[in-house]
Amino acid sequence: MRRDDALRASFADTTNHMKFLPVSPRMSYGQMRMTLYQVAPELTVGSAILPDDLNGIYRMDTDTIVIDRSMTYTRKRCTLVHELVHRMYGDVGCGYRERRCRMTTARLLIDEDEYRVAEAMYDGDPWLMAEELNVTPQIVMDYQEWLHDSVAT
Repeated sequence: MRRDDALRASFADTTNHMKFLPVSPRMSYGQMRMTLYQVAPELTVGSAILPDDLNGIYRMDTDTIVIDRSMTYTRKRCTLVHELVHRMYGDVGCGYRERRCRMTTARLLIDEDEYRVAEAMYDGDPWLMAEELNVTPQIVMDYQEWLHDSVAT
């Protein structure tokens, strides 16, 4: 099986909640979009000006993600991964699933070693760390919450 076929098969598998998401902490928004064309051709990712405070939305019935085009590329990148996590879990709506989605998104976008360096460099300040890690401050705070919870268990 070719590598592209293996990636596509693992990404499309809807029975496994820990399936492969074609993202890494070092990928840009554009790189993520290009990768999705290869591994998930059935998924439509588009952009539009979204109402109110919506950053993005995933529609399961059409297998479509829409990202607010007025955001920065860093915010688009974080929102795309967030919506891909909703897709991975088969979420319809948000509600109680939102916390799980946010924790998973943070773990996908932040490299553990890079986080440690940024935390030491900026004394744990989420705003400065976010700039260093190419994520939003909310992603850093979600990662910090996940770290706290994982130590507590």
